[in-house]
Amino acid sequence: MIVRVFLSLASLALLSGCATSPEACDPHDRDASLIAKLSCDTGGGYRAHIDSGEQQVLLDQEENALFREIDRQIAEQQRATRNELRVTNQQHYELERDLHTLIERLQQRTQDQLGLQHQLNELELQVDAGPGESGAESETLQERQERLESLQQQVNRLQQSLGYTP
Repeated sequence: MIVRVFLSLASLALLSGCATSPEACDPHDRDASLIAKLSCDTGGGYRAHIDSGEQQVLLDQEENALFREIDRQIAEQQRATRNELRVTNQQHYELERDLHTLIERLQQRTQDQLGLQHQLNELELQVDAGPGESGAESETLQERQERLESLQQQVNRLQQSLGYTP
């Protein structure tokens, strides 16, 4: 009779193990009865719970690898952007430097042009002044020669200022 009771209980435990679902088997449940734990163990509820946990770990590892890849790509794009920004800033600096150089040259040329214009005006005034106030007859050959040499020197300086060879 004891054997019959024991066999009945064992078959009942076996049948109850088949009746429990893997979702109902929680290995962290401290309040579960011995029969519930036995049925979860024999019915594969705990194994299913462990397998789903392992599957979740594998999925989490794959997601983590994707996150790391995305993080690497973002870091790479940031480096590329910083390099492009550095190159763009360098090109902008060089452009500004060249513009300042050009402006300084143009300002210098304008100053030179003004100086040349003043020299031309003085030369024109001297040429227009002619032989002098007292007239051509009173000017000696020596004075005329000196005035022509002075004009020639001014013309030569003017040519050199303009970049022409005399």
